[in-house]
Amino acid sequence: MRWRYDETTKALRISVTPVAWNGEDWDFEAAKGLRADGFWIARPWTSNERCPSSVVQASPSGTEPVTLPGQTLAIAQFTADTSGGLSRDGRPFEIVKRVSPDAFDASLGFRLRITGRVDRDYGPVRCIQPAGVEQRPICVISTRIDEIRIENPATDELLANWPIR
Repeated sequence: MRWRYDETTKALRISVTPVAWNGEDWDFEAAKGLRADGFWIARPWTSNERCPSSVVQASPSGTEPVTLPGQTLAIAQFTADTSGGLSRDGRPFEIVKRVSPDAFDASLGFRLRITGRVDRDYGPVRCIQPAGVEQRPICVISTRIDEIRIENPATDELLANWPIR
């Protein structure tokens, strides 16, 4: 998700581009013609909808945090239709909205809300470990997405929504 606010034009621009995968990316045996469109989940280890405050937590000595590169959890809609999905013919989900500077509040960023249900057609959760068992699994939650929304968590305002066919 990318966003930009221009005070001179009072325009808020938000753009969300789904990631497109094919079946081989998720190690499906019968992957020919299978595709998935979805989004990486930025912080899958927390259930909090807001960014955590930067409070240093106490920990035993010798346990420095390990930051691993790359994404580890995605949510996606799988389909055998190579022309469908969320890709919208390569166009991102975008909004441009006029917002006065005194009403603009991006202190908590913006929220991408995906509604739908877990899908069992391709298995509800699929995990791969391309570098072997020593690698943390990279997983995808298979879904049937009904709607994608962009919200402002500071004001709980719905900024845009797209029903998915």
